[in-house]
Amino acid sequence: MAARRRVWIHRAATGACVLLAVPGVLWWKDSILFVILLSLATQAWTSYGAAEAADDSELRRELEQIRNLLEQRRSDGG
Repeated sequence: MAARRRVWIHRAATGACVLLAVPGVLWWKDSILFVILLSLATQAWTSYGAAEAADDSELRRELEQIRNLLEQRRSDGG
């Protein structure tokens, strides 16, 4: 998935949590289950976001390309 798309997915999820927090705050006395589910969903999404942030496969590919280019220059010039 493209990085830009990931950013918008996370922003949309943040917006949804904020919007759902309003009724959660207003009616928490009447619906403890709603607040619990909202809290669990927010924690799950945070964990997903942290996993996305920890994914360094793209960075490793770029570093490998740089390493290969440097080795190629050494072998061509030396």
